[in-house]
Amino acid sequence: MARIRVFGVAAIAVVLLASPPALAGADPAVGSVATGVRLSSLPDATLTAGGYAIPLRGARPDWYTSSLHRQVQASGTLAAPVVAPLPSTVGIRPGAWMIAPAGCTMNFVFQQGGSYAIGTAGHCVTRVGEAVTLLTLAPGTENPVLVNVGSVLSARDNGIGDDFALASIRPELNGWVDPTIAVVGGPCGTYSASGPETVWHYGHGLGIGTGGTPRAGVALSWRADAFGWDGAAIFGDSGSPVRVTDLKAAGNLTHLVVDTTWLPSFIAGTRIGRIQQLAGGWTLADGAPCL
Repeated sequence: MARIRVFGVAAIAVVLLASPPALAGADPAVGSVATGVRLSSLPDATLTAGGYAIPLRGARPDWYTSSLHRQVQASGTLAAPVVAPLPSTVGIRPGAWMIAPAGCTMNFVFQQGGSYAIGTAGHCVTRVGEAVTLLTLAPGTENPVLVNVGSVLSARDNGIGDDFALASIRPELNGWVDPTIAVVGGPCGTYSASGPETVWHYGHGLGIGTGGTPRAGVALSWRADAFGWDGAAIFGDSGSPVRVTDLKAAGNLTHLVVDTTWLPSFIAGTRIGRIQQLAGGWTLADGAPCL
């Protein structure tokens, strides 16, 4: 089998070898490697000019059954079962953990008048109007809960640089909203230059951060609607908010790229300018600390 460069952390080598999980069913065991798997055989791998792009969507966990989903939709907020992993984020914010319709990460908070919405990757949802469930800690009590945050308002899944979805936030949950990216801070405005830049994202990738982990990288690839960096990411990180050193929003995380045209980058996403276009009349909400 051909040798593969290991970058960021050892878990990334697993990404290059193991098939990504489907939208339903259990995530594969951490460290389980399907030897001999060709990148072209990965279910969601997209052939690019110089290799492949692989969306980093995770699976909806087995414990989140259809019956439990119906209960969450009926109640709005439900105590998480004891088998659920403990989340590390509080409320509804950039970096919150999406459980359904897929295992992904939410990115930035947007506002329109007195209403709020929150983004993720477009490939993490399947249709406009479907319900979005988060696993988070309830503000004040910080008990782990499942929350029907709202429904998908819009979705775009056209590959790197055109991959974003926006979900509504129910008005009764406005008090749960915090636009600050978990742990890493910001966003404070938007980044429109072209690096090189140190970037940070916060995601729920299987094995290197389930529950939430901040990760740094170096972004050298800046294109009109897309950007790329070298760092650590894995299935479940899709949708993660990404910001540069001075806290400006850079964009979201969507794909692993095994592609010579993106070197030295191995992770890519949609730039914030394109995200703002796709968000329509919704305005990016600044986090903290911002001057």
